[in-house]
Amino acid sequence: MKLPQMDRLRELLGSAVIKRFRGIAALCLGLIVMDLLVYVLAVTPAESRLADQQGRYRELKKQYADAVLFREQKETLKGLQTGIPTQKDVPILIKELVQTARRLNLHVGAINSDIPQTGSGGLTMLTFAVPVSGSYGSIKRFIYDIETSDRVIGIQELKLDSEKGPVKLQMKLITYIRGE
Repeated sequence: MKLPQMDRLRELLGSAVIKRFRGIAALCLGLIVMDLLVYVLAVTPAESRLADQQGRYRELKKQYADAVLFREQKETLKGLQTGIPTQKDVPILIKELVQTARRLNLHVGAINSDIPQTGSGGLTMLTFAVPVSGSYGSIKRFIYDIETSDRVIGIQELKLDSEKGPVKLQMKLITYIRGE
């Protein structure tokens, strides 16, 4: 009985349908092995290269943004540097302050300056005191005009005094002058 079953099994395995099935199974197995080889040899290294390239791209993008920001800041500082007066420009700056005060109907006293202090980068710090008196609204407008001026000038100290009559302002201003 075992022999006829073996013969039947051999006959079944030798049939054309089974041979085609074995061929298709071998083809599928070959494709699976090829897919695994492609994944191991091509996809995995490409995936790590992609991650490296994305990191490099982010780094370059940040460097580019920093360079653009630096260029913009450089232009701003270039404009700022041209706004810094020289020693010859200080009388003109003081004259403009006096004209602004007089335009606002303020009385300007004697303007005194301190001895310039040499700083870094070829700039010298200059402070000067500007006494003015007049109405509170005019003094307020004068302070606003100084703060919003195109000139590189800052208010270091303010002292207001008011008795009957006009408001008195003692203002200490600071600026930097370029050496030539």
